[in-house]
Amino acid sequence: IQDSVARWRRMCGDRVQWIPGTDHAGIATQMVVEKELYRETGQTPRDIGRDAFLDRIWAWHERSGDRIAMQIRRLGASLQWEQQYFTLDAARSRAVTEAFVRLYDEGLVYRDTRLVNWCSHLQTAISDAEVDSVD
Repeated sequence: IQDSVARWRRMCGDRVQWIPGTDHAGIATQMVVEKELYRETGQTPRDIGRDAFLDRIWAWHERSGDRIAMQIRRLGASLQWEQQYFTLDAARSRAVTEAFVRLYDEGLVYRDTRLVNWCSHLQTAISDAEVDSVD
């Protein structure tokens, strides 16, 4: 659908940039890398530390990160492939930090004591969209 909208807007004379990117922090990526780490070493991300885990995510990205992009390319999608990025790169990481600091300074995000959806396996909070509720 995104490709159709981008092409249609271009035909209407609009400047359209559809820039591909892959997300390092997605739950799916995290799960794949965590399972791989545990299978190979018997360790968890907490055991090896943040920097070592990020190194493993980069290694995974180098091996497998382009798989989805290649599938989209084969479909003929009209993205600006020369501008493709990975959300863990330095420019994106700085932008995310800057955005959160700005939002915090403006009072739009904050820390508080609240109930969250806690994943005991990942040891992290997850979104409502990632929770299967059972009555």
